Amino acid sequence: MINISKRTIKIGGVLLVITLLMATISLSFGEIMVAPLEVLKSILGMDTGFSSILVMNIRLPRVIVAFFVGASLALSGAILQGVVKNNLASPDILGIVNGGSVGALIFLTIFVDPKNNSLTTSILYMPLFTFAFSFLAVMLILFISGKSTSTNKLIIIGIGISAIFKGITNILIINGPVIFIKEATTWITGSIYGASFTHALIITVIFTVFAIITVIFIKDLNLHQLEDEVVIALGNNIHRSRIILLSISAALTAGAVTMGGGISFVGLIAPHIARKLVDSKFENVIPLSIFIGGIMTLLADFASKWLFYPQDLPIGIFTASIGAPYFIYLLVKNRQASKGR
Repeated sequence: MINISKRTIKIGGVLLVITLLMATISLSFGEIMVAPLEVLKSILGMDTGFSSILVMNIRLPRVIVAFFVGASLALSGAILQGVVKNNLASPDILGIVNGGSVGALIFLTIFVDPKNNSLTTSILYMPLFTFAFSFLAVMLILFISGKSTSTNKLIIIGIGISAIFKGITNILIINGPVIFIKEATTWITGSIYGASFTHALIITVIFTVFAIITVIFIKDLNLHQLEDEVVIALGNNIHRSRIILLSISAALTAGAVTMGGGISFVGLIAPHIARKLVDSKFENVIPLSIFIGGIMTLLADFASKWLFYPQDLPIGIFTASIGAPYFIYLLVKNRQASKGR
């Protein structure tokens, strides 16, 4: 039985209000301003005029994609940190995002018609490619690290894997169709520009399915915080549950990469903030991580549209500008903690 604390419910309620507020602001602001009341009428189907078309067909899909991309990365990061017992782990730092990017670019290289810059098959197949290469990154890290759970070793291996996939990404971009080099480069940085309801539906379904599966394996995730010998003694098949949980993490990352590109550091920061707000039990950490990750990408998307208006910059620039200093801070903090032992 999952026991969510009262504190988690209270904080979750506050984060839900912030999420709805950010979504309303994003739906209201643009070259043509729409009053919040008109936004509500449009969503409820009470207004079918121009503002409704603007809100429902153009702005709402982008808001949905922004939130669920961030939520997916945050949930993936929380799972990854729990499984490897390493709070510095995240999908982008360990190369899972770059692995997914390689898969997506391979898909685009194979199925993009350079003559008219259009797909020759359904975009629904892209998550299969991103998942395969995201999961490959996870397996490479586990294979090279062996049974070690050393923070420094895992981070170094992950950075190495990430660099390899980054190099492959650059090769694919350089050798790909000229017409898609600019788009691919922007997408790799992290962009949800031009999101449609198809994109919104895909990322919502992927997140919902794997969030439900995560809830089923909450007990296993909590057990992974113990030493492996203790977990085995309690009768848990640690190898099986580890593979399942890492597969969930890879699938969530794949969905986020497919729809949002290489958005970095959300999967690192969101679980850390959640742990500072509640205890380390995953039934409390995960819901808050999801909201925090979604809010981060909503804020980044809003900043990308307005800080350098009329340019619409990739949101990955803004998450990286916050996340990179935070990662350095965590490295220094962990190093000082290690010296103090």
